[in-house]
Amino acid sequence: MNATATAATIPSRGGRHAAAPSGSPFTGTADLVRLALRRDRVRLSIWVAALTLTMVYAPNAIRLAYPGEAQRQARVDLLRTPAGIMLGGPMFGGDETDLGAMMANELMLTLIVAASILAILTVIRHTRAEEEGGAAELVLAAPVGRYARTTAALTVVGIANTTLAVAMTIAMAASGFAVRDTAAMCLGVTAVAGVFGAVAAVTAQLWRVARAATGAAMAALGLAALVRGVGDVVDNSGSILSWFSPIAWAQQMRSFVDLRWWPLALLILLTLALIALAGLLEVRRQYDDGTIASTGERPGAHPVRGVLHLHLVLQRGSMIGWSAGLFLSGLAFGSMTTSLRDAAADNELIARLLSAQGNDGIFTTMTQFLAAAACAFVTSAVLRVYADEESGLGEAVLAGAVSRWRWLLSAVAAAVLGAAVLMFFAGLGNGLGAGVTLGQPPTVPRLTLAALAYLPALAVLAGIAALAVAVRQTWIAWLAVTFVITALYLGALLRLPRWLIDLSPVGRTTAPTDVPVGSMAVMVAVAVTLALLAGWLYRRRDAA
Repeated sequence: MNATATAATIPSRGGRHAAAPSGSPFTGTADLVRLALRRDRVRLSIWVAALTLTMVYAPNAIRLAYPGEAQRQARVDLLRTPAGIMLGGPMFGGDETDLGAMMANELMLTLIVAASILAILTVIRHTRAEEEGGAAELVLAAPVGRYARTTAALTVVGIANTTLAVAMTIAMAASGFAVRDTAAMCLGVTAVAGVFGAVAAVTAQLWRVARAATGAAMAALGLAALVRGVGDVVDNSGSILSWFSPIAWAQQMRSFVDLRWWPLALLILLTLALIALAGLLEVRRQYDDGTIASTGERPGAHPVRGVLHLHLVLQRGSMIGWSAGLFLSGLAFGSMTTSLRDAAADNELIARLLSAQGNDGIFTTMTQFLAAAACAFVTSAVLRVYADEESGLGEAVLAGAVSRWRWLLSAVAAAVLGAAVLMFFAGLGNGLGAGVTLGQPPTVPRLTLAALAYLPALAVLAGIAALAVAVRQTWIAWLAVTFVITALYLGALLRLPRWLIDLSPVGRTTAPTDVPVGSMAVMVAVAVTLALLAGWLYRRRDAA
């Protein structure tokens, strides 16, 4: 049953959400929580398991990477650079070579970002996305209070965060870390995730389209990470600017250094304030409406011309956000060039990682890292076709003079074009950072062009994602992204066989060390073959 038909069978509820017959605005919350947990049980379990296994793996990896005091001190010197502080965390001047302090400094930002992304996606999935797809109409046809859906989504996030905090604490404590500091670190991580879950609840009320609401919440997360990084660059222990970011509040709990609990209270208060704001916005808006008008509701908006243009418009917001993020990441990576070269002299792991690519190993490794991140963008851009098919939004396009073949292949083309924009800015940032650090201006165009050499590899990922859409198995695409990232980040550390690492298209691309024209041509052929096969399968199968 589509959204229009469903709406026709439901009595009018008035201009705003009406309260449930029982009079309670929270009626039905418990049932919605059980439903959401049932729907997300696999998804949430994978996220929690992955982050928990990170806490199991990380201590041994850090011990292996930095076995002695000299190597650990070299790491501290590296992470005291502006780029190191941006990518890691503040330094508090204590025992910075202590393994616990290293764990908190090196992992907290990564864990916070991952847990916050989970919270954002979960809240939007069970609030705005359900309204956009029409599923919420069926829910609201029952005796459900006006706040029940948002409360249920936030409750699910709270359950996931609690489970994650307990699991990560047990994992770290089992490795010999102090329980009190470990618990503080994990609670700080999940408390920030709770904040951004509440941010998502607010953006779900502001924007009518789920993608816009998700993008706004993700942008808030990115801004918080940037403000925290810049603030800590100003002062290694955290400046006044740092305190404008909730991410800094968790890091300022100073686990394993000088533990203090009061920043956790700030995170809880901010979460409660954002939840109250979301409730106020929800009661003041109409169902399936947003506080901020979308582009389609603006008479002066430019018309969409063609299928490819539509795909580009749909991914425009995420493309801008990803481009900005990769530019800043490239800038940070490039500025670490000298520090990495110095660290490689005393660290066998870093030396092995860089020497595998020749004299330009540092530039190649950095560019590969940036390309691996772009794989996630390419995959999500193509998988949007499947999401639109599931929600029924793709029906409006396919009902016209647009073949399913053209719809899917245009998505692949748009994803590759978007990847070109991403890699241009990633290479530009990398070149600027390295060029300024080394005093070599020609490095800027060289690394910018080198980043574009990774487009064939990204096209292969787009082809795999298209094939995943065609066979209705999106996990295939994300498995490919996971393999690329694992082979790149952990290949040297785990001493994976060379043939396995070479299966990664990003790993096979070694610009700027050299430009493997033969391998790139093969990748283009593979990408085209996968896309054509996906188009053929997609055209022949039934619609979802």
